[in-house]
Amino acid sequence: MQTPAAIHAPERTPSERQTRILDAAERVFARAGFHAATMQDVAAEAGMSPGNLYRYFASKDAIIAGMAERDRTLIAADFAELDPAKGNVLDQLEALGRKHLIEEPREKAVICMQIWAEASRNPEMAQMCAAIDGTVVGGLAFAIAGAKASGELPANLDDARFLQAIFMMADGFFCRRATDLSFDPVMAADTLFRAMRGLAQV
Repeated sequence: MQTPAAIHAPERTPSERQTRILDAAERVFARAGFHAATMQDVAAEAGMSPGNLYRYFASKDAIIAGMAERDRTLIAADFAELDPAKGNVLDQLEALGRKHLIEEPREKAVICMQIWAEASRNPEMAQMCAAIDGTVVGGLAFAIAGAKASGELPANLDDARFLQAIFMMADGFFCRRATDLSFDPVMAADTLFRAMRGLAQV
């Protein structure tokens, strides 16, 4: 079986200047939204002139595509580290989930919401979302197959429904974190991972 990294080969790594622009764009988009934000806003946040910004990204759509590809590459690298030989796969999945759900700033969840909303009417954005989902599914499927082979998970576990349930719970988590200022991500993550472990045995 191919590893997740082999299934989803990452694109070239962004340069230091591109990374700076993408970080600035995330902050601007989280504050103002994709449509209200301008390239001038992103340039100011990144501490550069608009002309210099256009040397790296021709448009807001190009910046969004760069953000999506960067996230996909990072996720692929994380899932490539999952290995039943390193211990309990569900423990590894929980640690990985806490990294992306809790340790990342709330702004990441806000950006996710905006991307999903845009994907509902923008086919190119929908394709980018599908690429990220495909990376996550590939990584999870690889880890689950290893856990089933080692006996950690039941051999008759319905992989497709298990993965669907995890996706829906994680999506709901991001929605709540983005829209509810009183949301407690630590407590919610405890609930989510308890549910994940229970579902793994059903």
